[in-house]
Formats: sequence, structure tokens, C-alpha cells
Amino acid sequence: MAKKINIRPTTSVYATYKNIRYDPWTAIAEFVDNSTQSYYDNIEKLESTKYWDGLTVDIEYRRDRVNGDHLIIRDNACGMDFRDFQRAIMLDSPPKKKSRSEFGMGLKTAACWFGKCWSVESAALGSGIKYKTTVDVESLSKYKNEEITVEETLCSTKEHGTTITIWNLNRTLSGTQIGKTKDQLRGMYRTDLRSGKIKILYNGVCLYYEMPKILTETLPDGSEKVWKKEVDISFDFNGEEKRVYGFIGLLDEGSTSGAGFTLIRYGRVIVGGYENAYRPEEIFEKSNSYVYQRLFGELNLDGWKVTQTKDAFDLYGGLEDLLIEKLKAECEDYRKKAKEYRKRPKISIDTGIDALVNTFSSAGIIDNAVVTSISKSDEDANNETIQSGNDQRNEEPNIIPDPTDIEIEGSNGKRIVFSCNGERYVFNFILKKNDPNSRWLNIVTSGDEYIVEWNIRHMFFKPYINDEHFLTIMEQFTFALALSEIEAMRLSVDGKIEPSSIRMKMNDTLKAVIEEGNNEQ
Repeated sequence: MAKKINIRPTTSVYATYKNIRYDPWTAIAEFVDNSTQSYYDNIEKLESTKYWDGLTVDIEYRRDRVNGDHLIIRDNACGMDFRDFQRAIMLDSPPKKKSRSEFGMGLKTAACWFGKCWSVESAALGSGIKYKTTVDVESLSKYKNEEITVEETLCSTKEHGTTITIWNLNRTLSGTQIGKTKDQLRGMYRTDLRSGKIKILYNGVCLYYEMPKILTETLPDGSEKVWKKEVDISFDFNGEEKRVYGFIGLLDEGSTSGAGFTLIRYGRVIVGGYENAYRPEEIFEKSNSYVYQRLFGELNLDGWKVTQTKDAFDLYGGLEDLLIEKLKAECEDYRKKAKEYRKRPKISIDTGIDALVNTFSSAGIIDNAVVTSISKSDEDANNETIQSGNDQRNEEPNIIPDPTDIEIEGSNGKRIVFSCNGERYVFNFILKKNDPNSRWLNIVTSGDEYIVEWNIRHMFFKPYINDEHFLTIMEQFTFALALSEIEAMRLSVDGKIEPSSIRMKMNDTLKAVIEEGNNEQ
């Protein structure tokens, strides 16, 4: 049996929707809004069914070289009865209450923006009736039809959900647009995804939203402060109460793309997502400021007016100025902390030593290398040996670390046992981290072992110390220099070293390392 839907005022309007200012993700979001709102409006009814396992919205982009690409959006929400189905197809038929589907235009405008032909198929939970209609935009515009045929078929009363299929596409998705669309959707529906009750899939793969790491500061008394706080602001604007609630915080790692306020309405992001967050200069300052790169938050503006495409808020008439004023006062201490806080970069000494051994082994310079940690007792003994081998003995200075310097993790050194040119060597490779005034390199013999101490805090290295690549290179350079000096001594005649022998040995070692690196590339 078939029914008719009158779609006055004029069918030619449908053809104009392809010119609406959408992005692929904002157009797809119109369909996801309908699906999620259907779930929230009927959550008790859906969750009371024995077979219900949460809402799933499946976005499928099907490539077809013969028949053309198709965009398909399926959901297992509550579905539509005939009245809802009629409202979804008709122009100027908004829902009764404000929600994610506020204007009653999203399905029609987004479908027409994407393609020239589209269909809607839906069955309401418990109804046992499925409705389907197909819209040919060009035909409607040409023949000025005022009615669309709706097919009505029987189905199981357990069947529910809606499927939208779009073909003869005006826009196709490919390349970087696919990744950006998925990122934007996971950002827009972060609240839904975090709930664990809603799944959004793109070509069968679930979208997930990962909350950025929040700055946790260790205070002088040893306690920790997490730089995140809840906010709830209400104020009057032209006789109407406006409420903003959510949280603000500081990012653990500064990010020009990840910082900023995400503005949410009824649980769905309007401004922000994965980029283009709300960052008024009165609060965030210029793009090169620390506030711009570290301050962020999620703010709910339920009931606030949005544009028809739901990608911006209507903040005209002085509303934005008042909003900025309230937000700036709320996050003043966070702005101050963002300006003064400097996170110390970290690098692991242990990782650098492992890379050193792998590099020199691969280059054939050393063989049978075994790396172990140096115990505390061995470390103390090494320090005594180095002090006795120096011409001058300096007490360990009381150095106040520069808070902007890199934080060096791991042990102070490693014992490296290896073979080189048939000889067995034991290097106690030590990194001195606290004294900018001591020698940059000490090489001392201790029995049949060698103590190689590189002072990474030497003032000469300060401009480069925060570059982890520099540390890795200098570890390898220092090891090569120490090995060249010791090898030159071993091959010397009567203990006399030719002035050029260390340089020549060093040249051969570095050349082998570089050649091995080039071969790996």
C-alpha cells in the first residue's frame, strides 16, 4: 500500500540545497544528529528491549565505478512512524522541542547537498510497518511535483531504525578528506562516544575520542595539582538567562591545534572538534602565546542559538563580548599558569646507550656487546677513580637546575662490555648531569676497565641540550672519541702516540657509522 506526502511550498527549493555552505562532516553530522536524538528521545523504550545493545550509527561510503559512489547512513535508533517520517521529508517542519534536530531541515539539506538522488527507509520500534521514499532532486525541480510517494510494507515489530542512501553524488570523499571527516566526527560526538552507549562507525571501523592529557603539576610540598576545574556561569542577556557550564584546563603538552574551547550544544560539538576551537584573542592572546597553546576546555551552551548548518553560534548583538568577559574572569589563574609554566622535555639516557651499541655493532666497529646497569657501589668507585685521575679535585657543586632544561631520565651510566679488533673492552660509560663547570670529557683507566665520563651539562652544550637528537649524536661521538684514543694507545710504540693517529682512527669510526646509516635508509 502507498501513501502520499504533500511537500509544498515548492519542490524547486530542494535543488538549491546543494549550494549550502557545508563541509562533508557537517553534512554527515545532520544524519548523526537525527540518529542520536531519536535514541535520546526514546532511550527508556529502547533500553527496555531484551536485544538492545546500544545505539550504532554506521556511515558507509561505497565506491562503485559502474553505478557511481554511494553514501549510506544506517542506525538502530527508535525509527520513525508515519508522522515523523512525513516531517523528515517535508520542508519547514521543525520538531516541537529544541534538540540536536532543531530546524527540521537537516536531513533534506544535507542529502541534497551530497547527491541528486536519495532515499529514506525507516521502521519505528513496535510498529511492524516500514516506510520508504525516494527523492530525485532534479526531477522534482523540473516537473514541480508537490507529492512524493511513500512505500509502506509490513515488517517485524522488533525491527527499528533508519537507513538513508544517497547516490548520483554532487561531492565525493577521497584522500585526506576521509581522515579529516572521521577526525571531525569523533570530535563532534565525543560526549556520545565517551558514554559507551553509542557507537559511530565509518566503513565498519569504530570512531573513538581520546581525551587529551591534562597538566598535573608537582607542588613544592610534594602534592599534585591537576589543572582542570568545573565551571558553571549564568548571566542575563536581553532579559534571557544564558548558562555556560563544563570545564577548563591546561594541556600537559602545548598544542596549537589541540588547545582552545570546544563549544557544545545538547551534547554535540558546534565549534571545535579536532581543530578550529574557540579562541578569542582577549583570552588566548596571539597564536604564538603559551595561553593559546595550552588553555583548553569543553563548554556547554545548551539552548543558545546556532546557524542553520550548526557549525557556529549566533553571538551577535553584544552577546559574544559578554561571553568573553565572563570566561576571561573564570580562567584568569589558568591563563597566568599557562604563561609561566614550562614543561621540561625528557630524554632517557638508557635509550641513548642502547641506540649507541646498536649503531656501532651494525657498523661492525664493535662485537659481542653486552650492556648492564652500573650499581651504586660501582658508581661511587668510579667517581673516586675519576677524582684521583684529575689534576684538580672539585667538590660536587650545588647547582640549581634550570627549569627549562631537559629532564634526563634513567641511570647515570651503563657498563658496556664489547670486542674491538680482537680486543675485549669494558667501558663504564657515565653521563655527568649536574656540573656545568667540570671537564666535558674524562677518560680514566681502572684496572682492565675504562671509565668514560661525558659531562652533558658543560656550558658549551647548553644551547643544544634540549634537542634529544643532539644527545644521541654526542653519545655516539663521545664513545667514538674514547675508543679511538684507547685504540691509538694500544697500538702505539713505546707508549708514544702519533698526533694524527687518534684523528685518523676517529675518522674511520665515524665513516663506518655514517655508511651503515646510509645503507639502512
